[in-house]
Amino acid sequence: MVLSAGFHSRLGPGSIFTSFVLCSLLAIFAALGVFAVLPDRLLRGAAVWRAEIMGGLWALSGVLAIVGAACKLEGELSWFPVFGLDGPALPMLVLLAFAGGVAGSGAAALACVFVGVGFLALSPLVFGLLTGTALVLLAAGGWRSVCLPFAVLPACIPADSPFCVPLLCLTVLLMGWAVSVQKGPTAVLPGMVGLFLLGRLLAEVGELSVLPQVILVASGCLVAATGTLQAMRDKDLARIASGLCAAWYGILVVAVALALVSSFGGMETFRMAIILGMGAPMLALIGLLWLAQWQQAEPKRRIASLSGHVLVAGLLMLFSIMPPFGGFAVLWSLLVGAYDAIAVAQPIGALTIMLLLTLLGSIMVLMGAGLLRAGAALLFPSTVFQPHRAPVAAEFVWPSWICAGAAMLLVLLPGVWLSLADHLVVGPVVPPLKWSRIATIWLEGGGASFTPVFTFLALGAALAAAAMLVRLLGFLPFGRVIKPVPVWRQGAPVIQPAEGRTVSYEGAAPLWPACMALFGLAPETRKDRRLARRGRVALRYGRRWLFRGAEWCETQDLVLILLLLGGGLLVGLFVGK
Repeated sequence: MVLSAGFHSRLGPGSIFTSFVLCSLLAIFAALGVFAVLPDRLLRGAAVWRAEIMGGLWALSGVLAIVGAACKLEGELSWFPVFGLDGPALPMLVLLAFAGGVAGSGAAALACVFVGVGFLALSPLVFGLLTGTALVLLAAGGWRSVCLPFAVLPACIPADSPFCVPLLCLTVLLMGWAVSVQKGPTAVLPGMVGLFLLGRLLAEVGELSVLPQVILVASGCLVAATGTLQAMRDKDLARIASGLCAAWYGILVVAVALALVSSFGGMETFRMAIILGMGAPMLALIGLLWLAQWQQAEPKRRIASLSGHVLVAGLLMLFSIMPPFGGFAVLWSLLVGAYDAIAVAQPIGALTIMLLLTLLGSIMVLMGAGLLRAGAALLFPSTVFQPHRAPVAAEFVWPSWICAGAAMLLVLLPGVWLSLADHLVVGPVVPPLKWSRIATIWLEGGGASFTPVFTFLALGAALAAAAMLVRLLGFLPFGRVIKPVPVWRQGAPVIQPAEGRTVSYEGAAPLWPACMALFGLAPETRKDRRLARRGRVALRYGRRWLFRGAEWCETQDLVLILLLLGGGLLVGLFVGK
């Protein structure tokens, strides 16, 4: 059953409804710009309601963008052909509504307004001026504000120019740098601008030769790797979140290059990975970035309530590659696309795809460690990064709850986002959305499909079965360890700290502090260094025995081959029966 025939009908460029949506969006952005920059003395009574008014305007712009994307609106104003609606702009405006709604006021909100108007611009020059101004506002002065406007320079040159690909690589690197140095929800703005510009130009360029493909993919991998390293090693919560955002931007850049300009197969599946990556994971990132900025405003504040712990855990899982959440859906799409590409590629091309996918998978796994560091910094800031400070309980945080709820909705109903953001990347038109596909990630060729709801039901059934077994049999799978004395004492008398001094007690197990020191969550102690030194010695001995074994296998190669053949024949005989 199709939802509605008129729901997916393409309205004409000159229709009244298209003009109404476009004019409404421009008027909303104008009002948001006014409320973002005017001081309180000029707003008078409305200054008290500034945050609520701006939040309502951003929500209204998001609703209009959703309606326009659902109706596939395209066109321009006949009397003012500078701005218009097209495919990639409307899904980007939906995401921008969330980022702008939680960004607050001032320069951050004004940068969001400039980016939104830039998405509606039809002229490349107007787009470059608006988005370049937004990047300068985000840089907040200094030499970064001189470098970042060059990131939108490819918008002003022809797509068939020989300088297009080098400038696009420069754009990828500069935008990744801009994302990694931002703090707060505005960190997603340079990434959105970079992906918007990259998708537009690469769709016009078409398939590239091997060297430009390698350079473009290498630029995305470099941004992803540096962002992951920042999330793994930095001790500032805001920079950890910005590093995760930069790493995700780099992964999406690689997916865009594989979907639009590569000579491999599976381009439709890579395109689906981009759309899914701009959905639930991006919303979860916005909520995490807002929480990091919120806590940085008062370092002693932390989330102390049960609902706050649930919120942090939910945001981390929605962004992670744990099935069936948003990051896993992107990883699944990349795996399916790589499988389709390997099936039709030459041996050297298949090996290249496997190596690239291994690299991306490794980066995603390391991003999980960065997510754990962000969660520890959010829930336990007084013990991880700022020792000996008493925490202060915090209030209910609505902006992050809104982002988490929207991300969870897209995880449960991915078909809705795939239908709305169909034109986010150039490709074949998706057929009308059906009720049977509203909760499924599907491939039009009749290949693999993934339904997150089924995974949730399976996990719930497994937990229910485990609880029933515990209830019926009357035992716990993990027994409690009873110790005669507290762990930190080990039978020693209690040490009373001197006045004005703080005594820290070390745990009994040395492995956990060593792991904490590895990820930068605790200072490295002498015992940790001893454990690391022993690990390096053990690794050296293991590598020596590995080389000896490999040398022995090389000398006995024919015997080993005969043994393996004989074992395979015996197994085949028994299995065949």
